[in-house]
Amino acid sequence: MNKTNLILTLSLLLFSFSYGQQKDTIYGQVKSVREQLNFLDENQQNMKLFRDEGDYGHHGFSSPKFTKSRFHNWWYNTPWVHYSNYYKELNKNGKPTYEIWFYKNGDTVAYLNYKYDKNNNLIQEKKHYDRNDYTVRNYKYNKNNKLKSTIYYASDDPNLYSYSEFIYDENDNLIQSQDFNDDGETYGTKYTHYPNGKIKEVISYSPFKIIVKNNKKILFKDGIGYNKLDRKFIYNENGDIFEIQAYDGEFYSETVPKINGKTLKEYNSGFLVKETTLNRAGKIEKYTSYSHNEQKQKTNEKYIVPEYPENNLSYEYFYDENSNIKKLIYTDKNKPISVEFEYEFDHQNNWTKQIKSVNGKKLFVWTREIEYYK
Repeated sequence: MNKTNLILTLSLLLFSFSYGQQKDTIYGQVKSVREQLNFLDENQQNMKLFRDEGDYGHHGFSSPKFTKSRFHNWWYNTPWVHYSNYYKELNKNGKPTYEIWFYKNGDTVAYLNYKYDKNNNLIQEKKHYDRNDYTVRNYKYNKNNKLKSTIYYASDDPNLYSYSEFIYDENDNLIQSQDFNDDGETYGTKYTHYPNGKIKEVISYSPFKIIVKNNKKILFKDGIGYNKLDRKFIYNENGDIFEIQAYDGEFYSETVPKINGKTLKEYNSGFLVKETTLNRAGKIEKYTSYSHNEQKQKTNEKYIVPEYPENNLSYEYFYDENSNIKKLIYTDKNKPISVEFEYEFDHQNNWTKQIKSVNGKKLFVWTREIEYYK
């Protein structure tokens, strides 16, 4: 695969595979989980965009949520893998209280502590890179348990911070999120809603405007700021999004935004079966089609770029009797790659081991040790 197609695949996997992704529910009252990826061939390691990247690839380790999502997407939807290696403890309500992530050599990437209020809302996340090197994010909620604000700071300079505020209407619909730092108000996002509460518009807010002084553009705050329409959503009679309009425009000026492109969605019996992206001229840039079986599982996905067919991709999925993906046929440039999955389970019917084979060769082992509350 060339660099262009690899970047394309990275983008697709980051944004498109949440739909139809295999569920990975853990049954029972779990006390701790230890997961790790191992390699059966030292020459077949995790995917990296560039050779000098670390164990966690191009984006590095940004958060457990992102790292797990990326790992799952690549494990089930490609012949390759990203890296994962962590231990996590949970309370009896199923909420994580402690988590530690490792590099391949066993060194610590980071460890995290979580605190909750009486309503099981997360109120603090503290991430340690070393004993005296950490970041803290605190959360506050309103009387309806909606997130009201967050504040983030780092140990190296607690006076430098970022603060976010969330505002809701009388129906608990989010209508504004606003960011601040130690210099005051920064950027934000506003939302409008249809009467049924579904999002209608997403509007980016900037407190800055531009003035030209000595032939130079200078940002300044006028106390009013500027609102720029980013996206508009249109729904069908079933409440499904069938059109997303994307807008452009000068972010710091009063120019009227114009439609820059559209995404059209088609459904059949409640299932998304096609997504089409149009440019500002109404020409098809790309589309993705989906097929499902009688068990409502995604069986086929095709990504088509009419103008650049060399970027086309397709994915065909096969399942066992317990709805686990047992086989994937990944096709790039009309060259299919066969990926097979083997599973081992514990007494709670949770998998404890998966082996991933590519074109008949076993390459990757994903293990999971689960401890349960008694």
